[in-house]
Amino acid sequence: MIQTPKSQYEQIADLLRDRIAGGVYPPGSALPSEPELSAELGVSRVTVNRAIGLLRAMGMVRVRRGAGTFVRTLPTILRDARRRYAQRDRGTGAGAVEIADLDLRSHTDYTEIGRTPATAAVARALALAVGDEVLVRRRILFAEDEPTQIADSYYPWYLAEDSPLRQADTGVGGSYARLAEMGCDVVRFTEDVHGRMPTDRERTALRLEAGQPVFDIAHVAWTADSRPVEAAFHVLPCHLWTLRYEWDDPR
Repeated sequence: MIQTPKSQYEQIADLLRDRIAGGVYPPGSALPSEPELSAELGVSRVTVNRAIGLLRAMGMVRVRRGAGTFVRTLPTILRDARRRYAQRDRGTGAGAVEIADLDLRSHTDYTEIGRTPATAAVARALALAVGDEVLVRRRILFAEDEPTQIADSYYPWYLAEDSPLRQADTGVGGSYARLAEMGCDVVRFTEDVHGRMPTDRERTALRLEAGQPVFDIAHVAWTADSRPVEAAFHVLPCHLWTLRYEWDDPR
């Protein structure tokens, strides 16, 4: 089968990507300007611009207006579905542990903690009726002041009404430790994952470039008697995360 050679801008994108991976342009550093790259590589500025556009869509670089194009500072974050919940007692939640594993500083901004009626998606996940009251905890997680994910968690109001879940800091072990203290020990999780383009609100909150997709994860936590006690909806930039799932052979 005859394959068409790569276009010039794709080849230049490959070259710049190799330079970034090889440390020629380390994290946080500025790329040479478009005129400089154009002169060095013997191509037009339009071609260089298209190559940089590819790197922006891949999340490898970011343009700062009036300052130039800079290499992404954050490494790829591993979200290991089995390990993240097994080690949650190391911090206030699994997300904080994942960032700590990379020796990065993490913090969480809570945008809402309060009572709200269950939407259709939340009601379905928690086996409730649409409009039933639930507690919502909306937050944005950061690593080194860069947003890494949006996470909205919901709990049946009859569980959360007089619980520490209504506080921003739920303590060591996070929400699952507090649920266990209430007699709702979580023993099983389910997750549905799909990729999509972000909403305008998500794009702004996560500081995404145009064309960058996100992972949409619908996560449900279950007790031993198959009762769903938490529904969490995570939105993660695809370029920042690797999702790992591990299972035993069912045979």
